[in-house]
Amino acid sequence: MELGNKIKSLRLKAGLTQEKLADELNVSFQTISKWENNVCAPDITMLPKLSVFFGVTIDELFDLTSAQKISRIENMLEMERELPYNTFVETIDFLKEQLEVQEDKGKIYGMIAHVYHHRVVSDCDKVAEYAKKSMREKPEVKDCQWLLDKAEGAVVADWNFANHLKTIRFFKEQVENHPEIARNYLYLMDNLLSDNRTEETKKFLQIYRTLEGHKDFLVLYYEALIAIAEHDVALAEQKIGKLKEDYAEDDGAMFQVADYYASQCNYEEAIRYYEKCYELDEKPRFYDPLHGIALIYEIQGRYADAIKTYDRIVQNLAEEWNFTEGETVNVILREKQRLVEMM
Repeated sequence: MELGNKIKSLRLKAGLTQEKLADELNVSFQTISKWENNVCAPDITMLPKLSVFFGVTIDELFDLTSAQKISRIENMLEMERELPYNTFVETIDFLKEQLEVQEDKGKIYGMIAHVYHHRVVSDCDKVAEYAKKSMREKPEVKDCQWLLDKAEGAVVADWNFANHLKTIRFFKEQVENHPEIARNYLYLMDNLLSDNRTEETKKFLQIYRTLEGHKDFLVLYYEALIAIAEHDVALAEQKIGKLKEDYAEDDGAMFQVADYYASQCNYEEAIRYYEKCYELDEKPRFYDPLHGIALIYEIQGRYADAIKTYDRIVQNLAEEWNFTEGETVNVILREKQRLVEMM
């Protein structure tokens, strides 16, 4: 149903004349007539007024299909930094309704998680902002420091809060229930290694390497991480050396090499292999390697180089992904501006 037809239907359902609706909206009755005959459409600023007056959502004014609404939600998450509260609630309510009618419930559950995560990220930005303001005003008070852990993943000294037991328990359940899915073993091993549980990591790595779809270069990478966790730097370097030699033309392998060097604070080698990963990747390329380089430059105090790298990311988004606006671009521009202000 076209928007004009929808407005007419809602007007008639409410028992209103065109003149009465015009008075309510402070427009002429000729304008209402043009809308209802689809001669022209209401100005975008009029849509919230129509929505409130008729007690329907803006989506309902347009009679969007479920597929169109889902696509709009996906675009909204990419384009918007924050979702207004009403939009957030309406989106969650709609997706929960879709659980009753959609066959692909996994996708809908995932979208619900993404919407909540979007809100978590925007809320965490505010948590960190105001917690830091509090600590700057009262640096002697122990109050908001723990909030930085929740908001920014800051280090927590207490093991009973810092461990990853909950996540490990979940991924152990995943690999037990779906032992053929290789990716779940990687998530499990990442969390085990973060807690220095190397013996368990070795056990799951042995299973991973037997699975269809596993990557041999990742076996070498995790063997290097296990060696580092066990303080055997020589063995770790041997594994990374073999990874570099055997998979020199694999962009994914080069990314893991760069990650390894970055984690060991060998920043020049990390930059070298992030660049190699980016060069090897096929277009359209993900900008993760460039982001790693920008972060390293900031750590080194090379702010001008970091700014240039963020410019490369903006160029990547525009030329390879056709992103020139929205939150995907804005988050990079904010990081660039932050560095400009630091110089």
